[in-house]
Amino acid sequence: MPKNLYSDIYHILKGEIDSNVYPPKTILPGEEDLSERFSVTRNTIRRALKKLQSDGLVYTVKGRGVVVLEPIVDNRVIFSAANHFGFQDLMSFPQNKFIKKLTTKVLEFKEVEIDDKLSKHTSFTVGDMAYYVERLRMVNGKAMALDTSYFRKESIPDLSLVNAQGSIYQYIRDEQLFKIAAARSVASVETVTDKESKLLDLNEANCVGALKKYVYTDLGNLFECTETKYVPNHFSLVGFESY
Repeated sequence: MPKNLYSDIYHILKGEIDSNVYPPKTILPGEEDLSERFSVTRNTIRRALKKLQSDGLVYTVKGRGVVVLEPIVDNRVIFSAANHFGFQDLMSFPQNKFIKKLTTKVLEFKEVEIDDKLSKHTSFTVGDMAYYVERLRMVNGKAMALDTSYFRKESIPDLSLVNAQGSIYQYIRDEQLFKIAAARSVASVETVTDKESKLLDLNEANCVGALKKYVYTDLGNLFECTETKYVPNHFSLVGFESY
């Protein structure tokens, strides 16, 4: 049986929404019908539908079912602070159909010991070993974001440069290391540094968007601290709340 089957179902249903198999304002088939179609439990279907809802594609209406929402229009790259699928998840947003290619360039990969300064930055414990990964994110060939990440080695003991060049989150899922359970994010705008000015395609911008994210396993362990600096006029940080 494929791993992370709910993710596969999510991508299938998302593709059907994007291609108007299920146009805006229509109701998706019920959980029972979807369970039968994909030969999975209703709980697996719920997880896929929850992901669709977190992306702002659908909403559950009590007594009616899961309705497809009308899309919003935005000419910038849409991303979510709650993302736990990694950089490639930018392609999951229908507004990002203009993205033809996403690539990652690893600028630095090394092991570091957490000292007092890094402990304050990452919230890891002094003496912990961590992987430091610096990655330049390219969208359609342009350098649009710079990630600086610390991953607790205890949680991901065999992380490699090859994994960092791909998707570290996919590596975690493929190796079944743990479940990514929660993230705490802080967004701000900061004055651009000389390094960011050299690396990013900022044009005339003198500031960068900044998103700092702390990510937890399902056992409550903090395993990642990532700070992303991105070109502010090319990205839209979005969230979706249901009421």
